[in-house]
Amino acid sequence: MSSEGLNAQPQRDVYPLSKVTKAVSQMLDDRAGGKRFWVRAEISHFQIKGKYAYLDLVEEQDGQRLAFLKGTIWAGQLQAIRKALGKEFDEVLKPGREIVFSAQMAFNAVWGFSLNIQEIDLDALLGEMERRRKATLESLQKEGCIGRNARESLAPVPQRLILIGSKGTAGFTDFLAHLEGNEFGYAHDVGIIDAQVQGVKAAKALVAALLQAGRAALKTPVDAVVLLRGGGAKLDLDAFNDLSLCRTIAAMEVPVIVGVGHETDQTLVDVVAHTACKTPTAVASFIVDRTARFESEVGIEAQRIAAESQAQLAENRSHLGQYAILIKERPLTMVRTERGSLHSGANGVVRRTLALLSEQRTLIGGVRAGLSAVASGISDAQKRQIEHIGSQLRTEVQRQLKQHEERVGSVKGTLALLGPGPTLKRGFSVTRKEGHAVSDARDLAEGDVIVTEFAQGSVSSVVKTITPPKD
Repeated sequence: MSSEGLNAQPQRDVYPLSKVTKAVSQMLDDRAGGKRFWVRAEISHFQIKGKYAYLDLVEEQDGQRLAFLKGTIWAGQLQAIRKALGKEFDEVLKPGREIVFSAQMAFNAVWGFSLNIQEIDLDALLGEMERRRKATLESLQKEGCIGRNARESLAPVPQRLILIGSKGTAGFTDFLAHLEGNEFGYAHDVGIIDAQVQGVKAAKALVAALLQAGRAALKTPVDAVVLLRGGGAKLDLDAFNDLSLCRTIAAMEVPVIVGVGHETDQTLVDVVAHTACKTPTAVASFIVDRTARFESEVGIEAQRIAAESQAQLAENRSHLGQYAILIKERPLTMVRTERGSLHSGANGVVRRTLALLSEQRTLIGGVRAGLSAVASGISDAQKRQIEHIGSQLRTEVQRQLKQHEERVGSVKGTLALLGPGPTLKRGFSVTRKEGHAVSDARDLAEGDVIVTEFAQGSVSSVVKTITPPKD
């Protein structure tokens, strides 16, 4: 085999890239023919440059990306879409929003395949939002979330508040201005948690803020948590229909007061909160009015108590007046009664005493008469015998008295011989210390002053030495 045969390669067609892109473009035109078709996709990136808008469109399932395409909105369509969406425009065309739109397929040799968006179906978006809202409401009802937070007791004077909202927004500012500038001058202690209230991450941010408020309520007394979001487009308020956010509000152990949107708006947080007000300003009015109502009730109760107290005092004064009259008159009556009783008793005592004296006189007279009769019945011999016995008694008494007088005289003589005077005259002396006689030398101490008494005079001396008795 020759070398030319070995190096020979099969014939193949090689096309320029531009010819390939032209063929692809021609194929799309043949198949699609510039027709519109409806697409559902999520915006992962959105940007306006000049008069045009550029989008990244994706489809994801369970966190896995299934498809990706570029999207464009040319100037004329962008202006028409902005007019059709109105105030919903910024909320619809933003990352994270799922949209339904009509588009034409386009292929550019430089920029590749894309979708030229012609129209966005707002009703489809709102319908999808309403479908999700109904499904969320059914879940909340099954889980018993509705009415749970409403069972938390709200203080009659809610003064210690935690405010959750986006600082600087109109609703946030209006609430604080109305609350702090209330006509009654009520003071409130407001702690603020700044949180995102709009966008894809709003629901998650609000859940985190509520959990932070719940932790704060465990450390310090909190009367209520206030959740605010001013008015906006319907899609702006979609975050407040989030199932996780509603569950968190229902589980709060502190009353949650919400003011989200305008007068006609209602979100699911209104359904699960303790109290739902139409606007942030209405929340401030609710808090101030509740305090004013409590103050009014206290004032009415105070007036009722004062009136009842006055009536009670008047009644008590009347009773006291009656008691004063009784206290003044009753003692006089009792004194008069007792005085009459004493007089009657005294008269009775006198009468009884006189009667007893009369009876005793009668008895004494009878005894005296009896004694006279007995005495008159004694014979002369008995009288002489009685007189003899009396004479003997008088003689014996005189003899006994004389014997006792002699014994006393003998004792007096002995005492005279043994007394201090005769004893001193016989040469004895008496030693005294501080007026007391000393009979034992051990009762003295060196330096003591003693007085020695003789029959004639006395001597004072100082003790120098003491000789104790010999055993």
